[in-house]
Amino acid sequence: MLCDDLALDSPLEPTQSPRNACLRASAGYSSAEATGAPRVGGKQVTIEVALTAATRLLRASKRPLFHGLGSDVQGLRALFRLAEHCGAVVDHMHSQALNSSLRVLQSRGWHTTTLGEVQNRADLVVILGVDLDRGFPRFIERHVACKHALQPARRTQRRLIYLGPRAHAPTCSADLPLDILPTRIDRLAESLRTLQGLLQGVPLPAVTKTSPLQALAARIVAAEYPVFVWAPGQLPALRADLVISAACELVAQINRTRRAAGLALGGDDGAQSALAVSAWLTGFGTGVGFSHGALTPRGELGGSTAALAEGGSDLILHLSSFSPARPPATDKPSIVLAPPGFAPREAPDVYFPIGIPGIDHPGQLIRTDGVVALPLRALRVPRHPDAAEILHRLQSALERKP
Repeated sequence: MLCDDLALDSPLEPTQSPRNACLRASAGYSSAEATGAPRVGGKQVTIEVALTAATRLLRASKRPLFHGLGSDVQGLRALFRLAEHCGAVVDHMHSQALNSSLRVLQSRGWHTTTLGEVQNRADLVVILGVDLDRGFPRFIERHVACKHALQPARRTQRRLIYLGPRAHAPTCSADLPLDILPTRIDRLAESLRTLQGLLQGVPLPAVTKTSPLQALAARIVAAEYPVFVWAPGQLPALRADLVISAACELVAQINRTRRAAGLALGGDDGAQSALAVSAWLTGFGTGVGFSHGALTPRGELGGSTAALAEGGSDLILHLSSFSPARPPATDKPSIVLAPPGFAPREAPDVYFPIGIPGIDHPGQLIRTDGVVALPLRALRVPRHPDAAEILHRLQSALERKP
């Protein structure tokens, strides 16, 4: 969510836990203390030696896979330029979740809103199976139970309903009414379809007048601006499209006579930024292949997983600036760009330590709702080059005659 209210007592000591930080933010800042050096075959080398080794691997590769894509906008722009030069397949580490949303958007369309609209205008928020405490721990605090809103009456009238597994129900403050409607995650799409029928007045003998879904339908009818919230990355892969489609069709149905919207939560590891940069530069989502001046969308093929399974990729370049996410398991040569605190346990063929956006260098990230580009400031003198610098140097080396 790119919470913009984090504060440090000393900007030059970013490894301390900032005020207002959730557990995820605290872990990210604490990892910034680690330092490291470039490595080739697990042995420490200078950055020039590492660049030479990586250039040699990229020159020898016929179809590299650029994976991870955990970076800021400038790092991602540099990666796409290098991918075009190398004829690479580009795929984000969370492409499965991104593609679930894109397929629904392309096939059915949707009406979504922003975090600001939820905070200021929504009077009914329905959480669809999202484990907020685990994935988005400050969503309720900042956007549902917030004390300040453009329409204070909406804040006092707001109701929160959770539809999903009871174990994933959010933790709420006492002054925010929360209703829990326990629903198995594999029955979530069915529950949403049932809500559609109830709102249309379709007789459903299996749904009694005292059914929780009947009560939820009544709440939706009474609401002026209901918002339905889901997280593609937390839905089962085989059912994500069904749940998102059902939610979007429910929203479309309500919008025929009143106002309603959906909100997809996600964007971990720069995913929303990667989606935006890919759209700007290619017109496609993050699963895209460059080949002989042509672009091939690969999202429908499963992106990186399919590229490896097909045997079409002979090298992996993995970029991860925000989490210790590992590249896909493979016996192919590998180049990894990651901060020292996120360095992989298995030694890649070439490893570059890079700076963290918003700590070691300035940058920009796109928020989960896709409408805000948050500027990041450098908090200290950088200990390592940023991803964009390494990728630019690799491209310059490749453009020179061997």
